[in-house]
Amino acid sequence: MRAGGACVAIVLVTASTTVVLAQFKRPRAEVAPVVETTSVAPGGEARLALRVTLPPKVHVQSDKPSDPSLIPTVLTLDLPGGLSLTQTVYPKSEQLKQEGVKDPLSVFGSEFTVRILLKVARDVAPGAVVVPGRLRYQACDDTTCFPPATVEAKWSLLVGRVGKQPPSTAKHDDSR
Repeated sequence: MRAGGACVAIVLVTASTTVVLAQFKRPRAEVAPVVETTSVAPGGEARLALRVTLPPKVHVQSDKPSDPSLIPTVLTLDLPGGLSLTQTVYPKSEQLKQEGVKDPLSVFGSEFTVRILLKVARDVAPGAVVVPGRLRYQACDDTTCFPPATVEAKWSLLVGRVGKQPPSTAKHDDSR
C-alpha cells in the first residue's frame, strides 16, 4: 500500500511541475529581417526592416515604456566597417490599460515592424555586406511579464550591384 501511495505522490508532483512550467513558458518573438533596398551604391543609403510577430494576446513594452521600471524593446545592430546608422524608427506604440496598473502602458502589439536607415560609406567595396543585430524584448500577457529574451537577426546587403538579395536570417536565443 505504501509503494502505491508513493507512486501516486510522484505522479502528482510531476504533473504539477509540468503544469507550472507550461504556464510560465516564455512567449517567443518570431522575426523576419527584410532588406527594403534591393541594391545600394557606395555613398548611398540602405533601408532595412525587422518584422516581429508575437503569439496572440502577447505584447512587449515599447522602446519608450511609460514606466521607467519596465524593460524597453531595443534593436541593436553590429555594423560592419563602412556602414553607419542614420535612423531607427520604432512603430507608434499602443496605450494598454491593464488591471491593477494606474497609468496605461506604452506597448507594441503582437505584430510590429522596426525600420532602419543605414548610410554606406563611399569606400565600401562592391559585394555582399552582412549586418548582424539583435532584438531584446520582454513579452507580457494580460497577467504576466516573462523574463527578457533576445532574438538575433542578420541582413545581407548588396553594395554596388543590382540583383537578387542574399537571404536574411533570424535565430532566437533564450539565454540572454
